[in-house]
Amino acid sequence: MIAYVVRYWPTLSETFVVREIDELRRRETTVELLALGRRSDPRAGETVGGLVVHRPPRGLDLVRAAVRSRPTTWRSKRALRVHWAVERLRRRGVRRVHAHFAGEAAGFAAEVAERLGVPFSVTVHANDLFVERPDVPLADLLARADPIVVIAEHHALYIAERFGLSSRVVYCGVVPERYTPGDPAAARRFVTVARDVPKKGLADLATAMREVPAVLRIVGDAHRHGGPRVLVGPVSAGEVDAILRTGMAFVLPCRIARDGDRDGIPVAMMEAMASGVPVVTTPVSGIPELVDDEVGWLVPPDDPSELAATLRAVLADPEARREKGERARARIAAGPFTVRSQVDGLLAAWGGR
Repeated sequence: MIAYVVRYWPTLSETFVVREIDELRRRETTVELLALGRRSDPRAGETVGGLVVHRPPRGLDLVRAAVRSRPTTWRSKRALRVHWAVERLRRRGVRRVHAHFAGEAAGFAAEVAERLGVPFSVTVHANDLFVERPDVPLADLLARADPIVVIAEHHALYIAERFGLSSRVVYCGVVPERYTPGDPAAARRFVTVARDVPKKGLADLATAMREVPAVLRIVGDAHRHGGPRVLVGPVSAGEVDAILRTGMAFVLPCRIARDGDRDGIPVAMMEAMASGVPVVTTPVSGIPELVDDEVGWLVPPDDPSELAATLRAVLADPEARREKGERARARIAAGPFTVRSQVDGLLAAWGGR
């Protein structure tokens, strides 16, 4: 049995975790989940039917748990919750503890795994790798992981250079069969899916759109960037696919934020490509491992003028949109960016199970 430890469950933006767990269970790998908290997303996210979810006690339940436990576990709320998790997962027969993101949940998972005497592993994504967090010493956490899993070759090189540690590259992926292809040559708007955080470059995108005679649909919480031709708002996870296939191109001008934060390889790009929609983005972090001139357009980061010029060129060339979109869909279907490949890689990193 594998225990996943996550900060929040469910959550709208982490479809790659949901799909990974779903595919593991489809392959008869027993997975249970320990969620440290809940998040109030504006719309419903994907979930996994029948998944056992454990939630550490809070409030009066925590007090009752303290009374039932050994006095040595009372020294802090965290220590008590770790003790609770260890006892609960030991009874469930857990053989590995895994976490996504090298943050609070991974630190909790590492401590639980050590007390259980089972391997701990973590998948490192982006913010958790590139932004320093004093509450979670990254070097110590990564040194405890067996293995460290990363979602891009770029990340593996970064970890090797900075920490002298090796890691296993396992790309996140999508399920190609679930996406109905659109017709980017006939489409009349640009689309994107993103949270309103600096690394996504949405401010640059909104600025560029002032010079582009087209409509942009942003799926997300970036209401401050809305305007006459920029439509903004969240949707449920099940509605994203329908919006993606209405795009002439998926646009996300990723950038490196002032605090060092940057994207890994956005899964929303993979979803757009699976829908036959080409991508306009930047060569930041691991993105060039997915997107090149065959399937989209790469522009310099932090350059709204160049982005606007590229979007005007995309708007004027429907045949290029169709050709790149067809190649994008084929790349997702054939390459490593599928959930099947994701789970193949993860199981191999775990030594088969």
